[in-house]
Amino acid sequence: MKQINNKWVDKNNNSWDCDVYTQEQAKKLSKTLINCSDCLNCSYCSRCFRCSNCFDCSDCFGCSNCSRCSGCSGCSRCFGCSDCSGCSGCSDFKTNPRRYIGRRIGSRNSQTTTYWTDEKIQVVCGCFVGTLKEFEKKVKETHGDNEYGKQYQQYIQIVKTIIDTEAEDSQSIAITKETCVCIEKEV
Repeated sequence: MKQINNKWVDKNNNSWDCDVYTQEQAKKLSKTLINCSDCLNCSYCSRCFRCSNCFDCSDCFGCSNCSRCSGCSGCSRCFGCSDCSGCSGCSDFKTNPRRYIGRRIGSRNSQTTTYWTDEKIQVVCGCFVGTLKEFEKKVKETHGDNEYGKQYQQYIQIVKTIIDTEAEDSQSIAITKETCVCIEKEV
């Protein structure tokens, strides 16, 4: 373990921030990584590359702040997902979900993202993570019919339309995993 640029760096170029971890802690955490390289502040992961602040992940690439994920790439703040790409804040998806990212709206003037598969729909908005119904209820409780509530309600209606339209289309067209495309545009 060597100190380079204020980081403790192991033989696989995994590193831990010296302001957060002692050399002894970094050595212990290094032993929890199995065949990982170029990761930052990670622990208990295996076969990951260029991830940061992850815990108990495997076969991931370029993820950050995730835990218990497998086979993901470019994700952040996810939990328990598999084979996802470019997700943020979602949890427990076993296949790469389709997604809709809205324009900046609401009291936070931030983007809201909805992820879905045939089995599950999940909304991530700030610290809120839940179903579309739970999100709709939370918006009504928090904002009612004020300006922000109306913006969120418009977002909810757009998401419902996209998911309903996709469901109708999938009944008439056989869609395979290779032909699925994520919806990643702003309105």
